[in-house]
Amino acid sequence: MADGKDRTSIRNISIYIIIGLTLLAILLYFIFPFKISAAIIISSFLAFIVFALTFAFYRWISRKGSMRAARLIMFSFIIKIIVLAAVFYLVFSLDFVNTLAFGISFVVFFTIFLNLEIFLIYKKILFK
Repeated sequence: MADGKDRTSIRNISIYIIIGLTLLAILLYFIFPFKISAAIIISSFLAFIVFALTFAFYRWISRKGSMRAARLIMFSFIIKIIVLAAVFYLVFSLDFVNTLAFGISFVVFFTIFLNLEIFLIYKKILFK
């Protein structure tokens, strides 16, 4: 799926994302109250972790060349939904961060990373 040039660009994009999220976390810490800034920071890094793990899983599937790739991808979607549901349940039940800010920011960051994932992973299929 990814040759050397693609791996370098993906690694660079990941580094830029981590730097941007860190700068965002520092900025939010000074602008918003603690519960709101903590919710946005946690949700942004959680969305990035989901993005990175999904990308690593897709790379693992492509290296394996498995005929069951579609089944494994669907299984990963189910696992992702279960894990994210557990995280949302913990965030909402423990109430240590602002739940509204967490939910909205997670949806925003997850959408951004999903679009980035579509661009990085599926661009070879879409533009062939």
